[in-house]
Amino acid sequence: MELNKVKPHRIYEDVVSQIKELMRENRLNPGDRLMGERELAGALGVSRTTLREALRTLEILNLVEVRPGDGTFVKDHHVNQIIEPLALALSVESNSFDELWEVRIALEVECAGLAAKRADAENLTFIADALGVLRQSKFENSKGYSKADVYFHYMIAQASKNTMITRLLQTFAIHIHKMIEQASRYDFVQDSERIRVTNDHSKIYEAIKNHDVAEARHSMKEHLEWARLRYKNI
Repeated sequence: MELNKVKPHRIYEDVVSQIKELMRENRLNPGDRLMGERELAGALGVSRTTLREALRTLEILNLVEVRPGDGTFVKDHHVNQIIEPLALALSVESNSFDELWEVRIALEVECAGLAAKRADAENLTFIADALGVLRQSKFENSKGYSKADVYFHYMIAQASKNTMITRLLQTFAIHIHKMIEQASRYDFVQDSERIRVTNDHSKIYEAIKNHDVAEARHSMKEHLEWARLRYKNI
């Protein structure tokens, strides 16, 4: 029988557990700002290196938000109690390209349909602005285009007005885009692909603006299925 050696206990895990316990007891609430790094490390009796590792873990679990220059803030942990195990699993387990894309397609198609049904004027403005940024971004710049693409899809998720789906989508999208960036060839070298991408996003926006639920779902599914095949073959 083959056994694996037991990993030694790591101090940062105690820090994570203690902060999570404060959240469960409602002694830390959404929007609360944690103490500064030096002060918090001193209160916990750990090094700043250990504290940073704990905060990175909490950030991956979507329990806190680190805002450079402002500090670390507690997020809505009631919803995150469901999202947390999934986020952790995705960060440590090997997931197939197809599995992640199947989940993304399922979530985003539903988001597009809900956005077409529920989007208000403000939502439509945000999606239109995101589309404008996407059109202006340079396809040759993989990071710039990726950021614009994520922003466009995230604005649609916001317009769905379903917090749970938005969080789930955000969790999966982060890992999907990491896989795409790892492919290192995110640029669109053919004019036909550039036109296809621009037209796809425009069709999705127009369907949502016209509150055409069926067309919004169809356009989103068609676009994502095409993108899935393209990136799989990179």
